[in-house]
Amino acid sequence: MTRYLLGDRYRVPKAVLILVASWMAALALVTVILLLIWVAGAWMPSHSQGWSPWISIPVGLLGAYAALGAVCLYVTMWGYWIVVERSSTGVRIGWFLALLFGVHYGALAYAVYVWKRKLRPISTSPSLEIGDVPRPSKDHHAAHGI
Repeated sequence: MTRYLLGDRYRVPKAVLILVASWMAALALVTVILLLIWVAGAWMPSHSQGWSPWISIPVGLLGAYAALGAVCLYVTMWGYWIVVERSSTGVRIGWFLALLFGVHYGALAYAVYVWKRKLRPISTSPSLEIGDVPRPSKDHHAAHGI
């Protein structure tokens, strides 16, 4: 089973990584789609304000997921900044301001530039997943004079 190590101390399940990545992708995609709709709406005649259900329903569902994901991503990145982030004071202040004033876009930038880069894949033994604790062998005791 593959897990990820965050900040050389914290294990992150692959499901959490997939959720955060999907929130990031949905937020970025909805932002681009809505910007394109906004720009296209500026050149459309005023009498064609209704969108086809084939466009509005998927965009609406993706927007709802992106809104939920933006809140979850924002909370997750604040938690990472508070608990794990150990950069210099200037860098921490910069990311604090980005998270505070950038809200979900600040969290998206923080997730891409900081959180994602500190993840390392690790392979875990299935026996350790169940909760077994590896015990030292008798040779280990003899080698260390125990």
